[in-house]
Amino acid sequence: MVALSASDWVRAAARRLAADGVDAVRVEPLARELGVSKGSFYWHFSDRDALLGALLEYWREAGTAGVISQVEDEAGTDPADRLRRLARLVFAHADKGFDGAVRAWAAREGRARDALRAVDDVRVAYLVRLVTDAGAPDADRRAAVLYRTLLGEYAMRHAGADPLDRDAVDALVDWALSR
Repeated sequence: MVALSASDWVRAAARRLAADGVDAVRVEPLARELGVSKGSFYWHFSDRDALLGALLEYWREAGTAGVISQVEDEAGTDPADRLRRLARLVFAHADKGFDGAVRAWAAREGRARDALRAVDDVRVAYLVRLVTDAGAPDADRRAAVLYRTLLGEYAMRHAGADPLDRDAVDALVDWALSR
């Protein structure tokens, strides 16, 4: 028998959420997909609600804290370089519907809505800091445009559109940093 970790269950739940929405994140179908019994699930989680909480935490960590840490570690000290690295990284990321599925879930449930607001606040604050530190004016407005453009990009790609190319992403960053 295969021994699964809590992370295995959360990643499977994330795939199911992205593909079919929060209502499809159920223990029995996930166990079948993973080829294990429900007992494996209950070894790691008390109930479905605990899994959904872990799923929101995974989204927060992987899609926000982990990305910010990666940019801070790799891009040096220049805020313009960090913003360009961040934009290239997140616009190249193949979201596969996960972010949009969390947003759809947040439209229906308070816990997901609270997590979404917290994540959006952290992401936008990081953008504001980078734009501000780079010396560009109107950092709040520019950060909002960058962020909402990214969300639109994810939605369009999920619906089959080709991704923005690197030149377009760089032009967006150039605009955000223009004085």
